[in-house]
Amino acid sequence: MTPRRTGNGSRRLGDILVEKRYVTPDQLQRALSYQQETGAKLGEALIKLGYITDDQLAEALASQKRLPIIPLGELLPNPRAVALLTEKFIRTRQVLPVDFDREALVLAMVNPLDVVTLDDVRVITGRDVVPVVATASAFHDVVEYIFTGKGGSLGAAPDAELEELSPKKIAEDRREAEDMSVVALVNDIIDTGLKRRASDIHFEPQLYHMAVRIRVDGVLHNLTEIPNDLKGGVISRIKIMGDMDIAEKRLPQDGRATYRSPDQTVDLRIATIPTVYGENVTIRLLDESMFEISLEELGMEENELVIFRRALERPHGQILITGPTGSGKSTTLYSALEELNRPSVKIYTVEDPVERKMPGVLQSQVKASIGLTFARCLRSLVRSDPDIIMIGEIRDLETATIATEASLTGHLVLSTLHTNDAASTITRLVEMGVPPYLIGSSLLCVVAQRLARRLCPHCRRIETLTPAAMSPAERDFYGEREVAVGRPVGCRRCFGTGFAGRVGLFESGVERG
Repeated sequence: MTPRRTGNGSRRLGDILVEKRYVTPDQLQRALSYQQETGAKLGEALIKLGYITDDQLAEALASQKRLPIIPLGELLPNPRAVALLTEKFIRTRQVLPVDFDREALVLAMVNPLDVVTLDDVRVITGRDVVPVVATASAFHDVVEYIFTGKGGSLGAAPDAELEELSPKKIAEDRREAEDMSVVALVNDIIDTGLKRRASDIHFEPQLYHMAVRIRVDGVLHNLTEIPNDLKGGVISRIKIMGDMDIAEKRLPQDGRATYRSPDQTVDLRIATIPTVYGENVTIRLLDESMFEISLEELGMEENELVIFRRALERPHGQILITGPTGSGKSTTLYSALEELNRPSVKIYTVEDPVERKMPGVLQSQVKASIGLTFARCLRSLVRSDPDIIMIGEIRDLETATIATEASLTGHLVLSTLHTNDAASTITRLVEMGVPPYLIGSSLLCVVAQRLARRLCPHCRRIETLTPAAMSPAERDFYGEREVAVGRPVGCRRCFGTGFAGRVGLFESGVERG
């Protein structure tokens, strides 16, 4: 991540703070008196007295030394760089190696005026040092995260079976993948993804490095870069833990693993695909707690919730949830099943994969490699006398036909479909080949949904929007009146994005009474 450059002077720290209007001359004099009494540094005195914040001090120090400010809380330090200094030295001197700039070491410093520490780092590491400025609070947060040992570990999924590979290839790839620096790097990346509430982690090979990006609230953010000499080991490490063929680099593969940390256990869905610069790896993080949301918490308006619940109360028929990948369709289905799940009914699901295990619900996972498809599983389960059937996704005519027929023979069927809006669902089913008369007889309700990002509650800024400043769409919605609106700002808690969390937007297209 590119550091933020600020300032162009080398004046005294107090003068810079006054010039930036962070402190008044009187406050500066009181801080200087406090400094003489206690022996504290000027910046520490100003913060202790409550005159400035960490961020303001870091900005002033960066301006004084003409150094960049690094958003330490928004990046993952390179483990190879961190390993060059001991934990005791890092904590005592308040410095943290974060990466390499060619052969030089990029060093985050709370106090960039500490030339003694700069010289010591040069001697210890034998490298040139590129200093950057970090806030004290961000430094302490990152150091605690690195050294408290709260990281998790990758483990194979419990029901996975290892492929048989050539002994020579296994030995070669495992040596590379089980190197401690590679293991630590992969675990740190997944830990960071969980900490930032990421839904996916992308390992993207480039010409000179591998870029790592995470998707948070539907938007991709750069996380770190992996040098080419570690790229192969990182890919092999992930593939081994996902029980994938580490010798096969020419074909796409899918795998799964379980990641365990002291705080949570998360299922990982891993997919690889070859590119011109190597294999691209995508890890989807599936935290079961994300699906534990009631219907009221989804974000439906009151009238939409009434329509949806009325459809769920019907003894038979078909309810479809539509929207693109990552729009929360599975969450809506699980919320509906949670409400329907009672001792008097038998619920059966067919999923790919099973994303949340629900007590009292019979769940099957599709395994296309052995011929267990959605259609084949559906044919069998309708003979098991279920009351409610949930199908993870309708992908083809055979599945759509069996689901439609099941909904006409006394079963309530819930499923998902990929369409852009609710009305397009009928067109999509007809294009698949489902007879229109069956659709008309079976379809109870169609809900299209998207996920919109919420403003971060800790840093959002409330502004007054006047009619003159409104866009045509805003004017149509609000009318000719001033309204208070929130704007994204960005803080450490939302990693500088201005957004934290998402809320569902819903469209009900069909509802038969």
